[in-house]
Amino acid sequence: MNWPSDFQPRKSLGQNFLLDENVLRKIVRAIAPKPEDQFVEIGPGMGALTKHLLEAGSQCLAIEIDQRLIPFLQERFAAYPNFKLFNQDFREVDLRQFSGANKLRLVGNIPYHITSHLVFTAFAQKEALQDMILTVQREVAERIVAAPGGKEYGILSIMSQTFASAELLFTISPHVFRPKPEVESAVVRWQFQPPPLPLIDEDFYVAMVKTIFGQRRKTLRRSLSKFLHAEAQLDFIDLQRRPETLAIAELIQLANACAETKGK
Repeated sequence: MNWPSDFQPRKSLGQNFLLDENVLRKIVRAIAPKPEDQFVEIGPGMGALTKHLLEAGSQCLAIEIDQRLIPFLQERFAAYPNFKLFNQDFREVDLRQFSGANKLRLVGNIPYHITSHLVFTAFAQKEALQDMILTVQREVAERIVAAPGGKEYGILSIMSQTFASAELLFTISPHVFRPKPEVESAVVRWQFQPPPLPLIDEDFYVAMVKTIFGQRRKTLRRSLSKFLHAEAQLDFIDLQRRPETLAIAELIQLANACAETKGK
């Protein structure tokens, strides 16, 4: 693939293009695209991954924020009726407009400085999604799959593991990108599924998790003060614990109990 002669990647957009065909084929094997699949690709860039999805016969809806790349992508994939291109910021896209009989599959090599924003945007519309396979910074990938008890375990871990099965598939060297990033990358797969326990109020759960992990050095008794009546007793959990020690099921139980006490 020829790099457009006058194109300069923009650091402000977090543009690090993955062009190595061996790595791309490895990602495609992980994605396993089928003709019946409908993909939304965040930031197709030069279309390196897009090409493989289209050649598999899948529908590909590409969301590209950089206006400079639109003519290049339109010309490159003009012969593919299964290609649609939108010049938008993914964070402002309503995925429900694309959702049909089959749920969408979300893919992309995303800008590392806004990874959390993009992941949370996807999770806010998870009902429209089957799965999500993204290339992210390795450090962020490790936070996504982190277990309770460590400093990596936080809001990103909990949202990912509450509403999906999250897996770090493999890491990628900086040397296969142009320009070369200063960090290692990793491919992560989320397979969306119901929480391990029923949630009484999902919005309440998300708000509680964000609050207690925003004050992760405090005990639960202190960080939960806005969610609990002063006289409330939660016998199933020690409120002297810190948030990062709680497993997903415990967090759900805690949110359900708090939601019930708030309703009384």
